Amino acid sequence: MSRPKSPGRPVTASLEVTSIAPGGFGVAHVEHGGERRAVFVPHAAKGDRLLAEVSFGSRPARARVLEITAPSADRRPAGEIPCAHLDACGACDFMHLRAEAQGDAHVAIVRASLPAGLRDAAIERHPTGRALGARERARVHIDARRGRRPVVGMFARGTHTTLRIASCVVLDPALDRVRDLLVDILDGASGEGEAHLAMGRGPDGAPRPTVVVTFRGEPLPGAVFARAEAAVRDGRLAGISFDGAKVGHVRPTTLGADGKDLVFPAGGFAQANGETNAALANAVGAAAARLFAASTKGKSVLELYAGSGNLTVALAAALPDAPMVAIEASEDACDAMRTNLGGRGLGGRVRVVHANADDAPIPDGTRVVVLDPPRAGARAVCERLARSKVTGVVMVSCDPPTLGRDLGILDARFELVSLTVFEMFPETSHVETLAVLRARERGS
Repeated sequence: MSRPKSPGRPVTASLEVTSIAPGGFGVAHVEHGGERRAVFVPHAAKGDRLLAEVSFGSRPARARVLEITAPSADRRPAGEIPCAHLDACGACDFMHLRAEAQGDAHVAIVRASLPAGLRDAAIERHPTGRALGARERARVHIDARRGRRPVVGMFARGTHTTLRIASCVVLDPALDRVRDLLVDILDGASGEGEAHLAMGRGPDGAPRPTVVVTFRGEPLPGAVFARAEAAVRDGRLAGISFDGAKVGHVRPTTLGADGKDLVFPAGGFAQANGETNAALANAVGAAAARLFAASTKGKSVLELYAGSGNLTVALAAALPDAPMVAIEASEDACDAMRTNLGGRGLGGRVRVVHANADDAPIPDGTRVVVLDPPRAGARAVCERLARSKVTGVVMVSCDPPTLGRDLGILDARFELVSLTVFEMFPETSHVETLAVLRARERGS
């Protein structure tokens, strides 16, 4: 049996970046060992020419940039980069790009992920909103191992080491201040963990941060809880929980499609940018209404992976005469969805079902299906949709590769009406995509 080839020592090579891959890496190519190898280049721009040390131990190969010999016009000048921690931090992998180039890269990433037959489809871009100080939800890491003052922040690039930074320019300033507050609250703790930061409201209705801490290590000392209680009492936090032990009012919110608060479970899923989220939810409601009006087959709307009702609220408002069912696997999210609907007088409009959307049947008489699956996508659901009598599908995706796979499945029965990218996380390679599809005419 032959042994696998040794990757050998890293090779210094001149590279030209020709595209940006899902995940944000620049893609270049180099000849090595008699074959043309793809190389992933961090913090690269399309058109960059650079000198790099290339390691061939993985596929694609990985580059460590030694020198940018000819920077792309897509790059921000160094003096215009708003964060001093860009090179060290692993979070904002597109911050080195101009805003227009970020949008172009998002469109290119989505296009490259589409099935071959859809690669020429038009892709619209929703205008990018505020990038700095706009992120209203984040997960940060905690390193409070014995003998050191806690560090609360993002991982350093390419590592699982929590990075100490002065400030995070993309976070809502109130959440950024919470990172420093957590350092003080957790002083004396010993262990590691994560904290979910989100905006919420205090008992007086004023907007304040909420924190959900998951901690692994020695039991937290009483002084930690005393400092947490003081932070809630003096209004620096709406509430904080430590592995379920709550102090104050831990009820995070985000901006709904109607401009009102949507509540979601502590530590649960919600979009990170309230302004862009409201635009996305309204676009989903409008698309579903158009699809519903364009057909007379079936009479109801089915929403899958409904979460806390982010899209449900918009759908119920946009389709006032359509019976609706919303399915969600999290019981806490279902409770939040009922609260969000009830607070808007829509509680009687939607039947909320606690069930796994992956396995949920598509009832006879369903005209339009709306789905917002997790990163893994919705392969099984799309296979059922391709065999169904549904006439319209509205899908939101946070992962271009699984979106491409799922659209390939749906292509057996549906035609793509529109694709729109929403930059929910400016300065990063992450992108939300809204796909609208209608059933093909028989014989087409």
